[in-house]
Amino acid sequence: MGEVGWSGAVAVVCCHVVLAAALAAAAVADLARRVIPNGCVAAVLGSGVARALLGAAVGGRLDPLGDAALGAAVVLGVMLATAWASARLGGEAGVGGGDVKLLSALGAWAGPVGGLVIVALSCALGVVGWASRRALEVFLVRGRTSGNGICLAPAIALAALVVLGVGGALSA
Repeated sequence: MGEVGWSGAVAVVCCHVVLAAALAAAAVADLARRVIPNGCVAAVLGSGVARALLGAAVGGRLDPLGDAALGAAVVLGVMLATAWASARLGGEAGVGGGDVKLLSALGAWAGPVGGLVIVALSCALGVVGWASRRALEVFLVRGRTSGNGICLAPAIALAALVVLGVGGALSA
């Protein structure tokens, strides 16, 4: 224990490749159909748990698994509370179920603090993207818009790659 061999390194890289591919597929699906496929969520969660298992096996401690579980649970709780509050105040959930599930799955990758940073950055990026799209529609299409909702998966993907990339570089 404590040493990562080639097979462990390859397994970690495979987890990251699955994460990136699932986030890209989720972003494309959300833009095209306003849906985040459950398969993308499952791939993100599965690869996050696999990475945590690898970390536990290498380190000989269960901390990575606990962080993954806590991260997913904290993000899920925050997102469900947000959807509930939005529904009570505005009559709509304000966030889609796919967004909630995808962000929760990313909590398994980032832990509780990193997961909440991904949530915050995703929201900020989503609003910037929505405002940019609306401004272009107003100026180029003379006020006709394609809808008021925000496709959040592209913002989630970008936020996750930034947070996990920066976090990974800082902890290396």
